[in-house]
Amino acid sequence: LAEGMSLGALYQSVITPAMHELGRLWEKGAITIADEHLATALTHQVLAALRPSPLAEQSAEGRSSKPRAMLAAVQGELHALALRMAAHLLEDAGYKTIYLGGDVPTEALLQAVDSLSPDLLGLSATMPASALRLEDAVAGVNEAHPQLNLLVGGQAITAPRVGEATIVSDFEQLGERVGAT
Repeated sequence: LAEGMSLGALYQSVITPAMHELGRLWEKGAITIADEHLATALTHQVLAALRPSPLAEQSAEGRSSKPRAMLAAVQGELHALALRMAAHLLEDAGYKTIYLGGDVPTEALLQAVDSLSPDLLGLSATMPASALRLEDAVAGVNEAHPQLNLLVGGQAITAPRVGEATIVSDFEQLGERVGAT
């Protein structure tokens, strides 16, 4: 970053490949789940060190007129590191983020959208077992909130379309997808 690399490029070119490698090593049995969890926790600490606390920013600016982006991983999906990175990039694009994190049931997601009225909703699914839950969540959101700008991302996405959602597969392109506000 000090040498001019963008945050999106850092996430796409450094952190994402490292996390993919960790997953590959775990899958082949070269590291344990505890090793993978430790590496993920350390990566979360690095991300936190790169950003000011959202709570401190929120209290400093009071009620914001910024558009709001809500982010969640679908039910059963515990992998939420990429979702946190997306939140950072959306904040840089001018959004106030509402981060729900991992394992959000579709019913709870829809209730949160109803009560918090985000301008944009980002959903993620990493594990193959989460692909159908992502499709179901997108269908539920499309039915209940057809005008809501919906982005989806994650390794579980293998189809060219997921309902009426825009697929984002690259952190460097995320800002382009949402446009600077």
